[in-house]
Amino acid sequence: MEGTEYTNTIGNQLAYDLRQRYAKIVGDHMEDVAEARKAKNYPDYFNALEDLYTITKHKFKGVKKEKKASKDNKENKETYESLRDALCKLSNDHPQSWNGNSKDSIQVGKIESALRAIEMYLYENMNDAGMFGTKRDQQGLL
Repeated sequence: MEGTEYTNTIGNQLAYDLRQRYAKIVGDHMEDVAEARKAKNYPDYFNALEDLYTITKHKFKGVKKEKKASKDNKENKETYESLRDALCKLSNDHPQSWNGNSKDSIQVGKIESALRAIEMYLYENMNDAGMFGTKRDQQGLL
């Protein structure tokens, strides 16, 4: 049984290391999203959101349906796919604004709103999945 304790210690350390690495990867993707948003580079913003979705979507499965239903009373809850499809339609309808060659405020506003809706969807689901930690609700500094 001596070997079992040693194996468990290595397994626990490996699991901790993997969680830390995953948190770093997610954080890096969140930074990519923020940088592209600030630069108003819509294709890069979209690609960064796609990457963030890819790296986090498996965590969304653990969100309890009751919690989601109580938080959102909409009959037709938007999905990532529906938000993505709406953005793709806008990018095809307004390619000059999408590529930054036009500054038409209405077109740019629609594109930015659609991108931000995707970003907010991802962060909301990440929050519901507990990816930002559980001690954030405590008051004061710890």
